[in-house]
Amino acid sequence: MEAREHGMARAITLKELGLTGDAWVPLSISVIVFLLAASTAIAVTTPAWHVLGVGRPFLPKFLMPGTAFVLMLITTGGLTIAWSGGTISLLALWEVLGKRTTFATVRLFTGISLLIVWFLVATFTHIYGAPRPDLEAQVLADRPALHYALYTFHRYNDVMHAVFAGASLVMIWGCGEGLLRNRAAQVITLVLIWLTFYSLSLTIGLHSAAARLTIGP
Repeated sequence: MEAREHGMARAITLKELGLTGDAWVPLSISVIVFLLAASTAIAVTTPAWHVLGVGRPFLPKFLMPGTAFVLMLITTGGLTIAWSGGTISLLALWEVLGKRTTFATVRLFTGISLLIVWFLVATFTHIYGAPRPDLEAQVLADRPALHYALYTFHRYNDVMHAVFAGASLVMIWGCGEGLLRNRAAQVITLVLIWLTFYSLSLTIGLHSAAARLTIGP
């Protein structure tokens, strides 16, 4: 209260941030919603999942979508850790500089960290993991289903991870301190962040598949 009376931003506590036992409710709900949303991709984009699957030639072909899904979840977890680590590092640096940590600061660095992870991953995969120019025509002529996975679905997914990232930032920066009290907003924000990283994971996987693809005779 005194900080507000003097026009200063009030320091935020872990309890107010939800980083206590109360955090498990929105976190658990968001994970369940995310898994349900992500798993539907297997049903509607099966060709892509056969391309992304791992375990050849030791596992049956019908298991490829399942192994791909697990691999994407692992990659999503890695990107989430990178985002969390980036946010914590920025906040730690802020404290080292002698600045007061407020909810506005947390929102700012959370969004910046999300932007950094999204930009670096998307840029790296599209510059250094781009397939050779003549690959699309060859795949389209020889294997139309594979073309759908590597190109049609791929282009759609590239749009979606940008949309998810933008929507995440809107929730993080647009809800203000209401995000501290609104469980529904917390769940929506977390689901959008998970979907951003999940979509980025698909981009990584599709670029990797295109990079190692060898066109048969």
